[in-house]
Amino acid sequence: MDEGQQMTGRARLVTVESRYAGPPQMGHGGYVAGLLTGRWPGAVEVTLRRATPLDTPLRLDEQDPSRSSLWHGDDLVAEAVPTDLVLDVPRPPTRDEAAAAEAGSPARQGPGVHPTCFGCGLARTDGHGLRIAAGPVPGSDGDQVAAVWRPDPGAAGPDGWVDGRIVVAALDCPGAFAFIAAGEPAGLLGRITVRRDAPVPADQDLIVTGWRIGSDGRKLLAGTALFSTSGELLAAAKAVWFPFPSG
Repeated sequence: MDEGQQMTGRARLVTVESRYAGPPQMGHGGYVAGLLTGRWPGAVEVTLRRATPLDTPLRLDEQDPSRSSLWHGDDLVAEAVPTDLVLDVPRPPTRDEAAAAEAGSPARQGPGVHPTCFGCGLARTDGHGLRIAAGPVPGSDGDQVAAVWRPDPGAAGPDGWVDGRIVVAALDCPGAFAFIAAGEPAGLLGRITVRRDAPVPADQDLIVTGWRIGSDGRKLLAGTALFSTSGELLAAAKAVWFPFPSG
C-alpha cells in the first residue's frame, strides 16, 4: 500500500502531502489527477472541482466501476472516468533542442509561476520536485515548449518504472507553459485526460513537451507528451486550463 493511503471499507483514505503542492497551500493538479488514474488501462479523464487541501485525509471512492471520486468531507475535490484520448502529438524535439529550450522557460524568468511548485518550481531543492522547466522550442514559432526531465530513482517502484502519479504530474505544467511563454496567463488546471503508452524508466533523460491547441472562451486547451530520447511516445495528455483569477 502506498505511503499516505489506508483502507476504510471499500474506499481509501489518501493524503496529499505538502511536498506535492502546486500553488502554495493546494495540491499539484497533475499529482492529484494521478491519484485517480491507476485503475483503468487506457485513457482517463480527470476533472478537478476545487483546490485539494494538503496534509488532510481525503476519501478516494472507487466503488463505482466506471468512476472514481476524491472527497474532502462532503466536498467533491476531483472525479475521473475512463475515456478515449484523441490527440495530434507533434514531433518531439531532440534532447539538445529540449535542453536549449529550457533557457527561455517561464520557470526561470516569467511571472505567474510558483517557484516551489512540485512540477516546475526551480526553488525545489529537496529532491522531491520534478523541476521541469519547459521553454519555447527553437524554430517552433512559440507554439511548442519542451524540457529534459530525468526522473529521480526514488520516483520508481521495485520494477524500476516511474510511479503513475509522477508521470501524470510531469504532464501538467508544460501545458500551461505553452500559453504562459506566449503571454497568456494560464494558471488553473481544470481537466486533464491522460493516456500512458509505455512504462516510464527512472534515472534516464526523457523529453517532456507541451503545445497550445486553442481556446474556447476562457478555456485554454493544451497538449503534453512524454518521450524517450529516442523518440518513443511514453505518455500523452490533453488539458483544459483557465487564466489566473484577476485581482
